[in-house]
Amino acid sequence: MGVAFLTAAGQSASPAAEIKNTDQVVHALCGKSVALLGESPVHGFGKTLEFKVELVRRLVDECHYNAFFIESGIYDFLNIQKRLNSGQEVTEPMISAAFGGLWATHEVQPLIPFLLDRAKAGRLILGGLDDQLGRGSYAQREMASDLVEYLQGDEKARCLAILQRHTLWQYADDSPYGPKDKALILGCLDSIETGLMKAPSTATPFREYDTEMVESLKRLLAWDFRQDATKGVDESILDRNDRDHWMYVNFEWLLSRHPAHSKVIVWAANVHLAKDLRGVPGKERLVPFGFYVRRDFKSRAFALGFSAYSGSYAMTGQPVRQLSVAPDDSLEAQALAGRDSDTVYISHKELRKFGSVGARPLGTSFSTARWDGVLDGLVVFREERAPEYLHR
Repeated sequence: MGVAFLTAAGQSASPAAEIKNTDQVVHALCGKSVALLGESPVHGFGKTLEFKVELVRRLVDECHYNAFFIESGIYDFLNIQKRLNSGQEVTEPMISAAFGGLWATHEVQPLIPFLLDRAKAGRLILGGLDDQLGRGSYAQREMASDLVEYLQGDEKARCLAILQRHTLWQYADDSPYGPKDKALILGCLDSIETGLMKAPSTATPFREYDTEMVESLKRLLAWDFRQDATKGVDESILDRNDRDHWMYVNFEWLLSRHPAHSKVIVWAANVHLAKDLRGVPGKERLVPFGFYVRRDFKSRAFALGFSAYSGSYAMTGQPVRQLSVAPDDSLEAQALAGRDSDTVYISHKELRKFGSVGARPLGTSFSTARWDGVLDGLVVFREERAPEYLHR
């Protein structure tokens, strides 16, 4: 099929060398405005992570991408940007905490100092896209204290206790989180917003960042004990679609604070970055983040997926598992058939030639779909391996 391999024809290379040879993909992404870098939704493929790290480096240094947004909580990255703008120290552990436990691996670790260096130099803006709270993050431990600074007296102390109980999840079996807790939290967030509006701009130069934290928290709470679900509607679908929609709202907010013609890297799971999932069995009702990107950026965006023919994987905090070997009629097997290469890049044109075929970029099991409608390109590894987590 003329699939592009990541090593020159006739040359042999070690798997490690092949992972670092990202020329084909860099060429496809360099001229785009939005580079969507996916990964399996299980977030446990080590070679994928290594490849993406090298790809990010090259897109920033060679293709002049000036923003990096990740499928992690927005709050820590807003705090990091506030600190950078005010000349306060930002450290590698802060960046690592903002990334979160999903990417606390040896494979991703080299990216942390790279991002910090470029951010300090003003060459790169970092951002989180998710409204969810990360464990061990600024959002969990310190954000509540910062936000209640907009309150006074007894209300300040009361709301600090209410917010910290939630961010630190200090609920107990005999007093679980419930609708009354949600109402108390929302009441405090409303009061903080009022305080934000009243505060003089000269005293709060980064008010917009704190306002965005409050708005994100409100959206996160909206998922709990929701009242807008029509009877018989699958709330899990509503939640997933809401999450992807709000990720895009955060993307727009972040991008609106960048210079015109900025170039953005987005790091997230394939299932979020997909252009369209209506043709994938079992996912027809999902509206991914990538749908909105494609709607607004059209051909200026590129959704890159990752998959594997065989190997192993490991989700954070769980044991290593084996991937089943891809069947002979799968996209992964056909792309690698008769080749010595351990890594293959399938362009959009070649994805279209495959037609409807079984593949597993959206998990560990196979789905039959026209993958050119889902992704713009796909990197396939012959044998994946589990990442090495920093804290196991």
